[in-house]
Amino acid sequence: MFQVLIGKKAKKLFEDLDKKTKDKFLIAFNVLEVNPWPAKEFDFSKIEGLQDCFRIRVGKYRICYYVNTDIREVTIYRIERKSETTYK
Repeated sequence: MFQVLIGKKAKKLFEDLDKKTKDKFLIAFNVLEVNPWPAKEFDFSKIEGLQDCFRIRVGKYRICYYVNTDIREVTIYRIERKSETTYK
């Protein structure tokens, strides 16, 4: 099992979400505890240019996180809403 930590900025955005979206995020966090590379459960990909950094999509949101396998820790450093300008 991995320990899931949430960074300060990501935590603030998480706390501002509605209950239904929070519940989806909690499911994602539980999956990351067991498997930090959940390719079957979520739209998952490695973030190019950064070592051990990945992202998954949860609804209209993207969770970016870092995996430290030495201490079995997943650190969520960004949660952002996907919009029309996300990929521009």
